[in-house]
Amino acid sequence: MNNAFKGGFTGKIAEVNLNSGEVDLVDLNLDDVYNFLGGRGLGTKLLSDYRNRSNEPFFGMLVGPLTGTGIPLANRLTFVFHSPLTNTIAYANTGGYAGTSLKKTGVDGIILKGISPKPIYLFIKKGKISVEDASPIWGKCASETLAYLRQRHGDVRVISIGPAGERLVRFANVVNDAGRSSGVRHGAGYVLGKMKVKAVAILGDYSVPVEVADKGKFKDVLTRLTTKIRNSPLLNRETGSFSIYGTPLAVEPLFLNEALPVKNYTYTSMENALNLSGKTMSQTILVGRLTCTACSVQCRRDTATYKKYKFRVEGPDYAQISSLGSNCYVDDVEAVAYMNYLSYEWGMDPIEVGNILAALADATEKGYVEESYGLRWGDSDRMIEIIQKVANREGKYWILGEGISAFLTEINVPELDTSVMGITMQNTDPRVEPAWGLLNATENTGSSCHIWVYPDLIYSFKGLNGIRSLLPDDYDVRTISKAVKFKQDLVAVLDSLQVCAFSYMAFEMKDYVDALNAVVGWEVTEDELLKIGERIFNAERIYNIKFGSKRDYLPRKFTEVPVPEGKHKGGTCKLDDMLPVYYAYRGWKNGIPSEDKLKELGLS
Repeated sequence: MNNAFKGGFTGKIAEVNLNSGEVDLVDLNLDDVYNFLGGRGLGTKLLSDYRNRSNEPFFGMLVGPLTGTGIPLANRLTFVFHSPLTNTIAYANTGGYAGTSLKKTGVDGIILKGISPKPIYLFIKKGKISVEDASPIWGKCASETLAYLRQRHGDVRVISIGPAGERLVRFANVVNDAGRSSGVRHGAGYVLGKMKVKAVAILGDYSVPVEVADKGKFKDVLTRLTTKIRNSPLLNRETGSFSIYGTPLAVEPLFLNEALPVKNYTYTSMENALNLSGKTMSQTILVGRLTCTACSVQCRRDTATYKKYKFRVEGPDYAQISSLGSNCYVDDVEAVAYMNYLSYEWGMDPIEVGNILAALADATEKGYVEESYGLRWGDSDRMIEIIQKVANREGKYWILGEGISAFLTEINVPELDTSVMGITMQNTDPRVEPAWGLLNATENTGSSCHIWVYPDLIYSFKGLNGIRSLLPDDYDVRTISKAVKFKQDLVAVLDSLQVCAFSYMAFEMKDYVDALNAVVGWEVTEDELLKIGERIFNAERIYNIKFGSKRDYLPRKFTEVPVPEGKHKGGTCKLDDMLPVYYAYRGWKNGIPSEDKLKELGLS
């Protein structure tokens, strides 16, 4: 371990020059770690520095100081890159076992630069990376790629792209061990496809512990956090509602409050929506519960059926249920799970797939596209057919692979768009949930937020036992704006510590501070840790100003078109009322950080 680090970090980053095939191990910059931690924050700093000197592709795979230590839910792996879908900075967060495995190879991350002259994959073991020929698996789907690499290299963890990434679908994703890509949006698979990188195979050495600076304090923190998980009405493995039903737990409260995305975000209620709930899934296609490293919660779903469809897959999570399900007016959880499986196999973001198909169905119903090309609401068989056409970039369906904004521009119907910066809204309707509207309008990556990362901003969830809402019953623009800023900064911290954000349903700021200090040997305060999160969020905004684009807005579907019926009839999202207040809390002017704010954060 680099002597500058007492614990938590290996002190090394592996840099791969894809143009030449050269691999270097470089030392972590101590100042960068103090200011940005690891994961998302460190990736933002490294990408920004790289873009100051090069326009060649960059893809970062980074872990954090708590990864692999045994701290509960500290198991994340974050990808940082420039999104081909949104033209913004992008970070994509995945769980499972890959993050810990990468840390156990002796590095805090891998940075890929340039473009390989031929298809390759990377194999990493004990801090050494070899560049291997990927021609035998180029064109293969996720499960075939995983099988090939495990046959060659043993029990590796595999991050791979599918045919959609090779064919440069702009919302192609990367798949974690063939069955997990929730949270991996923004076209990560496109970037690796352009780089000609099929996969990264990781063989960690679990016999080597991650160093901890203060073992006594660490033991105390570990005991406290484990107890909090056990006592949580949401996260307890045996009795917690989130553990038992997973992210599909969201269906019922959103259904009851009429806050679901329905028919391309036209309506907010669907009669048979409970057919898609966690309870229904547990009674039908659920065959098991899966988990991630250092996590007892087991919120991941293992589903299978051998009836009409034949599959076994992880998920669907609520995000896929709301996009492939209610937003397309599909109420068959088995069909949704199968479409989720197909999206993973072909290497596409199932959330974006579902929401683009919803826009296609909307355009078909309104007569903007021919029925022979289009889609009828609830026609899951036709959706399955189109999913494979999009992945293969077939004929007229090529344009769907460019994203929702490109498709709607092509047919000249921008009013059907449900995206911010080209990435679609997910999970719930901002006309009913105003904090969700402000959050997604101002995120540096477009409208890509995960509802269970921000459950305390969802008014529909206030009745769920264990949710500590940040919104009072009489919430207004000030309470919403303050809560959104706080949670954005906190999530930036968690994504950089590499702790699953679901942990905040049981933990508090003090818990993260004590864990970090015990592991790394620092003396950071709660305010200082939250300030790091604010620094990361502002650094992302500065990146977009310099190298990309970012506007804080919502599509007119949410701000001008009222909810047509139900308990929220006539409602719209009053974003224009919230933005000035939010900017004042941030110290921004019209979405741009002020010079005083940049000096305060050490970013000037």
